[in-house]
Amino acid sequence: MNDNCGKASMEFRDQLEAAAALFVLLGRIFHGIPDRSLFAELVEQQVFEDIPYVAGSDAQNAQRRLLAWARSCDVGFSEKDYHDLRAGYTRLFVGTKRVLAPPWESVYFNKERMVFQHQTFEVRAMYAKHGLEVDLISREPDDHLAYELMFLGHLLARGVGFFEQGESGKMRETLVDAVSFTVCHPLSWVPQWRDTVHRHSSNDFYCGYAALVEVALRQVEDDLSSLLLP
Repeated sequence: MNDNCGKASMEFRDQLEAAAALFVLLGRIFHGIPDRSLFAELVEQQVFEDIPYVAGSDAQNAQRRLLAWARSCDVGFSEKDYHDLRAGYTRLFVGTKRVLAPPWESVYFNKERMVFQHQTFEVRAMYAKHGLEVDLISREPDDHLAYELMFLGHLLARGVGFFEQGESGKMRETLVDAVSFTVCHPLSWVPQWRDTVHRHSSNDFYCGYAALVEVALRQVEDDLSSLLLP
C-alpha cells in the first residue's frame, strides 16, 4: 500500500477476512425468503455465540437479541420455528398492501417509495466494475440489502487476496472502493431501515439482525477509513 503498507499486518489481514466472512453471511441470511437449512445451521452450530469482527456495546446488544432468538428455537429447528421466522420476514419485508421495512436502497430516497431508481443503477455499475451482476432469477433490484452486503464481503475478500499476493496497489484500490461503497450506499439508508425494523417488530431475530448489519457497516467504515488515510 505504498506509504500505508506498513500499517497492514497479519492482524489486519485476519480482521479483513473476518469482516468478509461476516458480510457474506449477513447477505446470505437476507437473500430471499428464509432458507430453512441455513437457519437450522445457524441454530445448531450456535453461530451467534461468537460473532466475528464486530465489537462494542452495540454489537453486544445485537448479539443478545440474536442469542435470545436462537435459544428460543427447538432442537433441530422445528417447523414452528421456521414458520414464525418466515412470518416475521413476510410481515416486515414483503407485506400485502405496504412493505413495512423495505430492503431496497432506492425506496429511502423518493416519496413514492419506488424501486429501480438511480441508486439501483449506481450499485449495478459498481458491481459491474468488479465483474459481478445480480442473480436475475431472483428478480430483486440490485440495491437490495442482501446484494449490497454480499458485494461488500466480496470486495473485502478480494482485499485479502491482494494482501496475500503482495499486490499493495490493487489492495488499496479495492479497499477504497469498499469504504466508498459502504458510505455512499448501505450506510446511507441502513440506519433508517434498522430504525424501521425496530419500530414495526419485536422479533428478536430481525431486530438483532438489523442492529448487527448497522454495527458491522460502521465498523468497516471506521477500520478502512483509518487505514487508508494518507
